[in-house]
Amino acid sequence: MTGAFNSLKAELMSRLSTVKPDRIVFVGVGNRMRGDDGIGPVLIDLLNGRVSHALDAGSTPENFTGVIKRLNPSVIVFLDALDFGASPGHARIIESADIMRYGMSTHTFSLDVVMDYLGQEAGAAVFLFGVQSACISHMPGLTPVAEKFLKDYADIIVLASGK
Repeated sequence: MTGAFNSLKAELMSRLSTVKPDRIVFVGVGNRMRGDDGIGPVLIDLLNGRVSHALDAGSTPENFTGVIKRLNPSVIVFLDALDFGASPGHARIIESADIMRYGMSTHTFSLDVVMDYLGQEAGAAVFLFGVQSACISHMPGLTPVAEKFLKDYADIIVLASGK
């Protein structure tokens, strides 16, 4: 995974390193009571106090659009579990136009719609930091394989965001 990790780090650096840290908003999406669907909120827990804006939107990110717009972001990064066919715990940067290729969303509103809306309304660059889930079912907490990489991902997000 070292090659993929370094590639992910480089892509995050290229997208975030020139943006003022207080103009980047991280939005965790997911349900902590549905196994790996809680990846986004757990990443937010790991980012709190380390980045300027880290919001846990739970499974209804559409309810946070007003809060996000008021922060006047240049970049909005959604953090969420996704199934893109990789090994559990691996991450990838995904554009809103590509989200539907990876199957149905577990959220009330399709995340690509929320991302596109915020991109237009806030005038911000918007993308998803997606982490491959192992199991999304009614169980509290993440699977060990999904949780294994999250601290490292939080560290590279903090590094890339200039904090």
